[in-house]
Amino acid sequence: MSERVAALVLAGGRVDDLAVLTAERPKSAVPVWGMYRVIDFVLSNLLHSGVPIVGVLTQYRPLSLAGHLADGSSWDYAGRTRTLRILSPYQGATDTDWYKGTADAIYQNLHFLDHFRPDVVLVASADHVYAMDYRPLLREHLERGADLTMALTRVPIGQAHRYGTAALDANGRVVSYQEKTATPASDLASMTVYAFRYEALVARIRQNATEGHDHQIYSEVIPRMVAEGDRVQGHVFQGYWRYARTLDEYYATNMEVLGPSATDMATWGVRTNLYAGMVADPPPAFFSRDACVERSFVGAGARIEGNVEGSVLSPGVVVERGAVVRGSVLFHHAVVRAGARVDRAILDKDVHVGAGAEVGAGEPRPNETYPDSLRCGAVVIGKGTQVPPGTRVGRGCIVRPWLGAEAWPAKELAPGTSVLT
Repeated sequence: MSERVAALVLAGGRVDDLAVLTAERPKSAVPVWGMYRVIDFVLSNLLHSGVPIVGVLTQYRPLSLAGHLADGSSWDYAGRTRTLRILSPYQGATDTDWYKGTADAIYQNLHFLDHFRPDVVLVASADHVYAMDYRPLLREHLERGADLTMALTRVPIGQAHRYGTAALDANGRVVSYQEKTATPASDLASMTVYAFRYEALVARIRQNATEGHDHQIYSEVIPRMVAEGDRVQGHVFQGYWRYARTLDEYYATNMEVLGPSATDMATWGVRTNLYAGMVADPPPAFFSRDACVERSFVGAGARIEGNVEGSVLSPGVVVERGAVVRGSVLFHHAVVRAGARVDRAILDKDVHVGAGAEVGAGEPRPNETYPDSLRCGAVVIGKGTQVPPGTRVGRGCIVRPWLGAEAWPAKELAPGTSVLT
């Protein structure tokens, strides 16, 4: 393909439904499947699809994301012909402004696109877990002379109201597009992957800057393009794709990597930042002779002396003698002390579970603050929190980051309780 392609990656959102997991990072920087971040999937897709120019649009608490991206070399975005740049809001000579939405974020960075003058601009969200070769979509886009080609995937019709959905004619043209409507007319959900003809994108983004209200691509720019007769095409993707917007979905996505029909990650070729204290620095995981590990992913530098079953453990996790971790997701350097039990939980980075504590006790109950996001009974504990020895934390609880053992509110938290202040 001789046409020049540049990509803009939408990576700035918090996603409130993920609660404490996005208290200090955007969703794109949330760990997934032990050794990856969510943004790794779209960047790896771009690498393998031969897209040489990438701008990452970020805004919300970007420190974690920026440290992970570094100079882009982990995805081969370094050198004379390949580049990755972080595009944050900035102060101009006469004004300063936060991004009002995805369309506004692109508008404020049109100078980035003007510098490279691509033929096609690929706009992709960093919120999803999937492996996709974008080249067939780009070829279809060019062959059909489209102004916009959207990547779509089929979802159960009962869940389609949670997505933007498109209806196609026999030639694959989008004849209607609805954004999160209660009664969707199609089961084809938008993957938030868009190939725009450069001139069409610039014209519509400039128009939205003066006439838009919420300044979002999905709710204003695309519906207007469809309604006003622009050539908008749909490309239907058949592979694995997970949105993982809610805590339930995020938990389920992590568990899927351990199941009998788990994705063969070797075929995906996902890249991540192996340095800066991530994966390359620690030694191999250590398993004592008393350890018992079944159906689990255990990252580098982990030290396992207890029992681990059906769990995803990021690098540096410690499970001490007599401790049990079952059906859980533990981020980097989480520690489960001797005799503690962690059952169906998500523990953020540097969480310490004291000796003899029980995380995941009682019957499952929806969380009182996030009942639509957390219904499966998993416990979610924020970064750096210390669970005191002997404490019982009921299923469905959410606990804020950086809560010290001395400030713990009670010896036992009832199922569904939130500790957010």
